[in-house]
Amino acid sequence: MKSCASRCRRLLRHACGARLAWPVVLLVWAVPEAWSQTPAPGDSAGVPGAGADSLCVPLGPAPPSDARQATDGLPEKGPGGLAKAPRVATDQTVDAVRWVARRRQLTVGGVPYGFTGLPIFYYSPHTGWNYGARVQWTDYRRLPYRYKLTVHSLHSTYNRSDSYVRLTVPRISGTQFGVSLLLGHKRDIRARYYGKGNDSVRRPALLDPDSPRFLDEEYYCYVLEVPRVILALMRHVCGPVTVAAVAGGESPSISARGSRAYYLDEGTPDGVRDGPTGFVGMAIDWDTRDDETIPRRGTFHEWSFETSRNSVLALFFAEIDYRRYTFTDARYWPLTERLNLAHRSVFEVLDGSVPLYAYGEIGGAQRRIKGLGGGDSLRGYDTQRFTDNVRFFTNTELRYHMASSAVYRQNLEWHGALFVDTGRVWPDLDALTIAGLHATGGVGLRVYWNADFVVQTAMAVSSEQLYFSLKYRNIF
Repeated sequence: MKSCASRCRRLLRHACGARLAWPVVLLVWAVPEAWSQTPAPGDSAGVPGAGADSLCVPLGPAPPSDARQATDGLPEKGPGGLAKAPRVATDQTVDAVRWVARRRQLTVGGVPYGFTGLPIFYYSPHTGWNYGARVQWTDYRRLPYRYKLTVHSLHSTYNRSDSYVRLTVPRISGTQFGVSLLLGHKRDIRARYYGKGNDSVRRPALLDPDSPRFLDEEYYCYVLEVPRVILALMRHVCGPVTVAAVAGGESPSISARGSRAYYLDEGTPDGVRDGPTGFVGMAIDWDTRDDETIPRRGTFHEWSFETSRNSVLALFFAEIDYRRYTFTDARYWPLTERLNLAHRSVFEVLDGSVPLYAYGEIGGAQRRIKGLGGGDSLRGYDTQRFTDNVRFFTNTELRYHMASSAVYRQNLEWHGALFVDTGRVWPDLDALTIAGLHATGGVGLRVYWNADFVVQTAMAVSSEQLYFSLKYRNIF
């Protein structure tokens, strides 16, 4: 343990400069707290699983040696291709076999694979008829998996689209390295901008055709089109500690959705709208969760840094040169066999010449989400409702495992949730205060298909509206 801690301290000294002082303070606080919650050997409630919808999937805590031996190579095959537990099996070995059994659907050449997917079809008054599909193919020869391929494609009759292919290899054979590759293209026809500030005003009369103040039904929206490629290299350091180096490129373009647009009338925050950019970043993760898809106990801490710029292309585009510092803290406590308490806090700072679209995203190596507001952060408020250079939000959920069922040899778990979200934004670190915190509350329902594929709905209420969301992943 001392060797691991000293390696972490050396890593922090080399990775962090004076500008990164505040995330380092957060990380220093998180490390001893998380270490104290690391499960003792043999006390794990499960085995690390697969990330739901991440750009860069960390390696996570290394599975126990007995668990790895239970799946590496699968030397003994039982009915259906699953590895038999040794005659004198440890609890971890049994857990490992059960973990794979919940996820695999078929066996090819003695190798257990998981294949899950659903068609997507629904109607929205803002995007029209939406159609597409999402599928996942996973090789379970090793924990948490040897590789996972995710293909997602969504289109609409109003020319909305969101398509990507992601390949994740948590651990390359014979090494402590992993890799993740994302290729995607998204055309969001309802990206929002309500202006900077925690007290920005949403005026429904401007969206109402029957109001004398009417401007446009999509006045606060704009069209954001982003082709993107991201490559991440992950390295397991020791224990629950993983580091990741991330590099990528994107070429966002912005246009008005209707005849009038708030961002055109009021201007963008830093006078920067869009343009091709390249970015590099790094992350340090501490992960003691028992399962990444359905966590019941453990902690997840992540400190991430990203710098983006287009200085080479500044002759043709307004210069983009900004930095993003993000700290995520997620904790899980089992209260009873079926009841679980989960809490997440996210704190982020933007610095530099920040483009409009970057204000609408909250970063992190695991996932970029829309915020602040919407189904990923402050449920109950409109997507991207509040934005500024410093942002913070929390999600607290009481989760209950209602039932489990098997349908045509497929495992389904049904979970209900009660939740409360809070959050706010500030112009800079000097303005930090807890006054003015926005709060929302609601209920949710999640279905876990083979403990890997997730469908979740949520209904929340705020001081502005009643909000409903449907997603094919967990939010944390």
